[in-house]
Amino acid sequence: MKGLVICGTNNLFQVLCEDRTQRLCGIKGKRLKEIEGSYNSLAAGDRVLVDVDLLDDGRGLILGMEKRRNVFGRFNEKGNSTQAIAANIDLVACVSSPRLPPFRPRFVDRVAILSEAAHVPLLIVLNKVDLGFDEDTEDRLAVYQELGYEVITASARTGEGIVELLEELHGRTTVFVGQSGVGKSSLLNALEPGLTLRTAEVSEKFDRGKHTTTMAVLLGLSDGATWIADTPGFRRLALRGIEPDSLVAYFPELAVLAPRCEYGLSCTHLEERGCAVVAALESGELHPDRYESYLRIRSELMASVDYGNPANRKKLPGRPRRIIDDDE
Repeated sequence: MKGLVICGTNNLFQVLCEDRTQRLCGIKGKRLKEIEGSYNSLAAGDRVLVDVDLLDDGRGLILGMEKRRNVFGRFNEKGNSTQAIAANIDLVACVSSPRLPPFRPRFVDRVAILSEAAHVPLLIVLNKVDLGFDEDTEDRLAVYQELGYEVITASARTGEGIVELLEELHGRTTVFVGQSGVGKSSLLNALEPGLTLRTAEVSEKFDRGKHTTTMAVLLGLSDGATWIADTPGFRRLALRGIEPDSLVAYFPELAVLAPRCEYGLSCTHLEERGCAVVAALESGELHPDRYESYLRIRSELMASVDYGNPANRKKLPGRPRRIIDDDE
């Protein structure tokens, strides 16, 4: 029987089966061959094959997983491996706030890279706009819009932007990502009252003292067509698995500039003569905070793989198709 993974932890998963019954399922052999080497075996949104327990209709065994369309994940520093957060998604919604906590554009930049890596569009949701926001935040939001990212300003308390957000989510599977305190739970309740209570109910079925924020939980809205993967509040998002010299491809404005560099795609965009990226920075065409994000992430990637060792370079993927040489 086919099923949809709702959430899971410790190799136990809540699966919504095609007969509309939700079952607690283990994995045959503890590990799926399709995703060896990952921090976790399955993620919310994975589609699986379930063998129902003949003695207990509320339980089953996961025999295999259908091929993923995509996966949104992060690098788990504690486990030193990739951690899948949600699979088979249509949209990444990065939820932020202008105050309490303050707007963190560099966190948004990292979510944007992860959504680009998953080949999924990014939606930036600024919650708590009833608290007001300063010119710097307004400026950064304008920059994101110019880069092609959609931005919605909303308030779970006043209802501002909620209808617009619902329209954007309708018929899609969206993963909600944000730092702790930005109001993801409040937004979920504004979208559909009681939605966070359902999150708690799903988690409590594990009966392992797990708080709802320790795992991603897939929730279906009452329209029957919309799914939201509610994720834990992240303090930081570590990035791995990207070739440092290809990082520019994950920044839309840098991807356009890179082919114009005098040294072409071998340019690091740090201090080379004839670098179009540095020239754009000096002329004001490139936002300095975005360039700072590029520098920090590139440095992190270089340090993480000991990029000076040629053997390590072969382990990383080549540049994405976003960057196109002038003669291509």
